[in-house]
Formats: sequence, structure tokens, C-alpha cells
Amino acid sequence: MTAASALGATAVADAAARVWDIEARGLTVDNAGTLLPAYVATPMGADNRTTVVILHDSPGIPKELQEMAREVARTGYVALIVDCAERGTAKISTHPDAMLSEAFSRDVQSDVRAGIVTLNGNLPNANPVVIVGFGSAGYTALRMALNDPLGVVGVIAMYTPIESAEKSQTDPRPDLITLLARLNVPVQFHAGTADPAISREQLNWLGRFVAVEPDRRELYLYGGAGPGFYQSSSPHFDKGYQMLARKRWQEFLAKRFS
Repeated sequence: MTAASALGATAVADAAARVWDIEARGLTVDNAGTLLPAYVATPMGADNRTTVVILHDSPGIPKELQEMAREVARTGYVALIVDCAERGTAKISTHPDAMLSEAFSRDVQSDVRAGIVTLNGNLPNANPVVIVGFGSAGYTALRMALNDPLGVVGVIAMYTPIESAEKSQTDPRPDLITLLARLNVPVQFHAGTADPAISREQLNWLGRFVAVEPDRRELYLYGGAGPGFYQSSSPHFDKGYQMLARKRWQEFLAKRFS
């Protein structure tokens, strides 16, 4: 290790290790009349205004996601949770495949933009955004990093399927495998090897994908872990893997966005 890289590694470790005092509160995002619950946590006195947007694929903002937002803020970043899945609950009964459609995906992306604008304002003064997506919400995060104008500079995808086995009957969403070659922002993938939604073929594809640009792409596999291993409410929760994944996303943020 060179002296320069050693100093860089020390700076990353220091940034990841510092714990900030924070403020946290709930808020409501208005997207053209659609009201979305949200939650924001802010480090007090921090100069870094990078915003970390946390998305989940189930309605609600559970305590474990609120705690993750506070963890992000204690690391030195503004954290925002937007309850985008709330939009889908009214559609399921009349349109069984609504949440698999491209129209719904675009609505959710619009909801995330509205949350970012509520917190950061519009360009050119908007703060850079890193999106953390759990499960299928990682799809939204990666899509927005590919084509969004609101300054998405990085993605952390937690157990996100690259291709969905189910598709809308009338309006299918594009598969990520056809899109990710254009991704030009840093991305960190976390996947359990026993997650039925992420096949061995997808894991192999992800391995080849990150190998093309290892300085910008990261993949972490968790042996024997099932879906939801990071979340305490999941039947597949693994405390050790949660702590390991937390350390890795903290280092990802500190290394690239401090």
C-alpha cells in the first residue's frame, strides 16, 4: 500500500467511524396531489449534504427502516425514507399485476423525485443523492440512476432481483439485465445465496458485471442468507450479516461521497 492510499484508507475509516448527533422527524410528500408518508433524519452540524434515500417494497415506514435512517444520519448523511409502496395498495384488488407494470414503476420514480425535491429543491442547487433500495425497490433505485435528472450519484441494492419471474400481462417493466450496461454511477449489491428471488444465474451475471469495473461496482454475497436478512422483522434476519452489510454500506458512503 502506498502512502497516499494509506492516508485515503485512514480518512475513510475516520469518516465511517464518526458518530453524529441527529434530528429526525416525519413529513408528508405531495406529488401532484398524491400524499406520501416520509421520514427524514439529519446529522447536526455536518457539512456533507449528500442525501441517502431509502426505499422499501412494502407499504409503511417500519421502525427498523427509521432506525436505518438514523444510522445513516449518525454516519454524517441526510437520510430520507419515502413510502412509495403506499401507492400500490389501492391498485392490487382491481389490477392484480399493477405493481409489475411499467406505468406503476414510472409512478414510483415520480414519487421518489417528489420526495427528493421536497427535501433538496430542484437543480441546479439540489444535493447529490444515493439511493438504497430493498428488494424490488432496488429496481427503482437502479432505474433512476440510469436516467434521472435529480443528481443520483450512487446506488446500494439490498437483495434486488435482476430479473423478475413475474411480469405484467399488459405493460411489463424492462429487465435490469438489459439496462445495467449503461450504469455509470457507483453501485453496491448485497445478495443472499439462499434467496429464491435471485437465482444462481443472476448471481453469476452480477459477478461478471462488477468484474468489468471493480473500482465502481461492488458485490457482496452472504452464504446461506435468505431474503430480508438485513431486517429484524424478517424470518430470515441474520444479525451478523446485518452488522457486516452495515459496515460495508457505511464504507461505500464514506469512500465515495464524503
